[in-house]
Amino acid sequence: MEATKRYEAWLQDPLIDENTKAELQALAGKQDEIEDRFFKWLEFGTGGLRGRLGAGSNRMNIYTVRLVTQALANHLKAQGKADGGVAIAHDSRRMSKEFTEAAASVLVANGVKVYVFPDVAPTPLLSYAVRFYRASAGIVITASHNPPEYNGYKVYNERGNQMLTDEAMGISSQMADLGLDNVSVDENAKENPLWTWLGEEVLQAYYQELLEIAPKIDNPENLRILYTPLHGTGGRYVPEILQKAGFTQVSAVPEQLEPDGNFPTVSYPNPEDPEAFELAFAQAKTEAYDLIIATDPDADRMGVAVDQHGKWVILNGNQVGVLLADFLLAHLEPEQAARSVVVKTIVTTEMAQGIAVKYGAEVRDTLTGFKYIGTLMDELPAEDREFIFGFEESYGYLAGTAVRDKDAVLASLLIAQVAAYYQAQKLTLVDRLGELFAEHGYYLQDLVSYTFATSLEAERSRQFIGELEQKPIASIGGEKVVEVLNYGTSCRLDLRTHKETPILLPKEGVLQWITEKGSKITLRPSGTEPKMKLYLEVQAPEGEEAEKRLLKIKEAFNELVRSGLEA
Repeated sequence: MEATKRYEAWLQDPLIDENTKAELQALAGKQDEIEDRFFKWLEFGTGGLRGRLGAGSNRMNIYTVRLVTQALANHLKAQGKADGGVAIAHDSRRMSKEFTEAAASVLVANGVKVYVFPDVAPTPLLSYAVRFYRASAGIVITASHNPPEYNGYKVYNERGNQMLTDEAMGISSQMADLGLDNVSVDENAKENPLWTWLGEEVLQAYYQELLEIAPKIDNPENLRILYTPLHGTGGRYVPEILQKAGFTQVSAVPEQLEPDGNFPTVSYPNPEDPEAFELAFAQAKTEAYDLIIATDPDADRMGVAVDQHGKWVILNGNQVGVLLADFLLAHLEPEQAARSVVVKTIVTTEMAQGIAVKYGAEVRDTLTGFKYIGTLMDELPAEDREFIFGFEESYGYLAGTAVRDKDAVLASLLIAQVAAYYQAQKLTLVDRLGELFAEHGYYLQDLVSYTFATSLEAERSRQFIGELEQKPIASIGGEKVVEVLNYGTSCRLDLRTHKETPILLPKEGVLQWITEKGSKITLRPSGTEPKMKLYLEVQAPEGEEAEKRLLKIKEAFNELVRSGLEA
């Protein structure tokens, strides 16, 4: 009934425009649709807002955007941080520009300065702009690599980092007390002196810092690169940074170059999906390239494919991460390497550890999410440590300290540099990865996603996870488990000594098992959806052994999940 009341209230509300009301009137009699659109307000969390486009309180539209922006304005004022203003950027999705202007209009009406990108801009550039202008916060209108019917709203703090839980709760609590009649909107905000359109100044400063972060290499002009932004924001920025770094043979996939929120050539605009490379592979049949680079719609994730003697090989996020870490650490002076830190997430490859040790550097783990990597970056200087590189298995990478989020513009430059560096030695990235495997062991990974179709399955999955917490798994896939890490209780249990030690990270509902052979199995339930993800990694002296063990563990855990859900 609450959904119906809210639906009827929107139909009568003079603040709701006539086009929106017409969309709502067409829902008359469709109770399931009304319930879905109005059973709650779209929730604000550490990832901001994200949802389907459309009319309703549980949809992305100008009204939900205005409401959360009013909450942000109230939060900044309550914290005494409103004077710095807010930088705002948007991606190529439908309604992104309109949502940008809606957010800016609310901030201006609340007396808060805004720095607005007039055209599509990568998420990492927004993070940089917050720091460049010393703004109090930042907003990116994006749904990252979600399907085209989605959009979203991410908020950054004054350090250019995505907000952590405590900060996000400050906005969420403000939002809970608001209605549409509490929102201030300046209808002529663009004419207000508080509104500043951003120009080339911030972009050229960003480029300059990226070029300083990237090591200098010889003969970049020999590498032949094909790039696709997958209809997203990278179409201008990635080719420009590559050209500034001396890469002269850079082509683009023309059908995917222009920003288009409908993503007409891909079903899923994500470089993690092999199908995202199909048009690039087709173009590579008629033109010769050494490397294909793809970035997601907001240009914070980057994927790469390598021409390996006539066959295209797509590298996964862990493989790209270790190649970049090795390259960056190898180009440091020993003194700098000794105080350097590589940061990765708990589900990202342990191969980083061996690489860092070789150069005298340190590896630190964070929870999943680049906001944790960005936060740790700011804590290292107090320890006289230096952040060099951070990465996560889901195609996110960052070097240097210009930005506080994963940066596909910088990552594209770095992977091109690594490829050109080894090309001069007659090696491909696949060849170099093979050398690293031979030196540090073969690390292979897999990812399994479990989705529960019914509420009964979802409830049984929660019971199953509870049982795993209460009774540790002794072996999996024929490998003896030696450690169990429960991140929800911050407890690490050594099954050999039965000794418990604390995990010094924020709490998150994740379970992890380490075997005597060094395999890592991580189960990460979703906090908001009936899903859970299983991350698998094995290490072995030879690739064939690693493949066999990976398959064995995967099959064993799948059986464990199946029997657990049926019990």
